[in-house]
Amino acid sequence: MFSLKLRYIKNLADYLSSNKKYALLYADFNVINYLYESVYRNENPDIIFYPDSTAVFAAVNFSKLTNHKRLVSTDLLDRLLIESIRSESNLFFFGNSESVLEKMDERLKHLYPSIRICGVQNGFNYSNNEVVSRINDSSTEILFVGLGAGRQEKWIQDNFDKLNCRLIVSCGGWFNFLSGKMIRAPLILRKLHLEWLYKLLTEFKRIWKRYLLGIPKFFYRIIMKEIRLELITSEEK
Repeated sequence: MFSLKLRYIKNLADYLSSNKKYALLYADFNVINYLYESVYRNENPDIIFYPDSTAVFAAVNFSKLTNHKRLVSTDLLDRLLIESIRSESNLFFFGNSESVLEKMDERLKHLYPSIRICGVQNGFNYSNNEVVSRINDSSTEILFVGLGAGRQEKWIQDNFDKLNCRLIVSCGGWFNFLSGKMIRAPLILRKLHLEWLYKLLTEFKRIWKRYLLGIPKFFYRIIMKEIRLELITSEEK
């Protein structure tokens, strides 16, 4: 059985005030499927997974007969970005393409003139040692890693001890939203927990396997007890 402990986080910015270094990684059904298939093991308590997606909350609430309010990683990341600007934190963005990063950098500086972006690095052409050195030399405090499910979790785990920043956050395709390349589902669909349907309809060719095959696979593994999810609150040890 594959067991994964998920921590319920209401606000990622809570970790900004800590003197410890943390990595906060979202865990939707796709990420959990990857972790299961790669036989992921993490012995570092400071690398924290938090639950994301309707599927994961449905699985957790059903198995525990509870009703935890659903978290959405994109909403949490948006709030963390705003909080980081207010606290004048140094930010580094690692992942996606040069074109997306350029548009994101331009758009964020236009929307938030006081934002402190101390570096960006594309996720397709890089030397790992050089990236780690650039991040550390930039005095960044928050590192956003958007390498996509699988790559970003492995990269964060492999490089956690080498990085000097205070907070490392996985963010998947979030850079696409920040750059304006993609837009989120209308608010009404988000409130109805149907953002996944909007993404499926608008990006069908790219993600149909992830949803139409990945979700049934995820629930099969939950039902057959191949995957066990434990959800703890931020107040629990």
